[in-house]
Amino acid sequence: MLKHTTYQSIYNNPSVNPSINEAIASPWLKKLQSFVPGPALIKLILAALIILVGCTGVVRVFAGTSDDVRLEKNVIVQQGDTLWGIASAHKPEDMDIRAYIMAVKKYNDLTSSEIQAGEVLALPQY
Repeated sequence: MLKHTTYQSIYNNPSVNPSINEAIASPWLKKLQSFVPGPALIKLILAALIILVGCTGVVRVFAGTSDDVRLEKNVIVQQGDTLWGIASAHKPEDMDIRAYIMAVKKYNDLTSSEIQAGEVLALPQY
């Protein structure tokens, strides 16, 4: 009959000094571990980190809206130009053309999509 199992030989390593691990752990971490078990502690720390990142405004960089206009570009309407053609040439690649046309109309206080040659349109840049 075996004296030791494989489980005992792997996890009962006499070369590891438990006092070193205890010296490294900070007092607040020991208190936290006494209240919360190991796997739940990791989940708690990850949840706190996600909440911290979400509340600091870092997410705001990636959550832009059509109201986040940075610059303005002026375009003079030429004979034969349409609002659709101008918008398709100047819109951001990842934006729907209909949304960009609505933003142009709102930005220039246009009530319809009709434009005249010689008009100056201010195009929002995102």
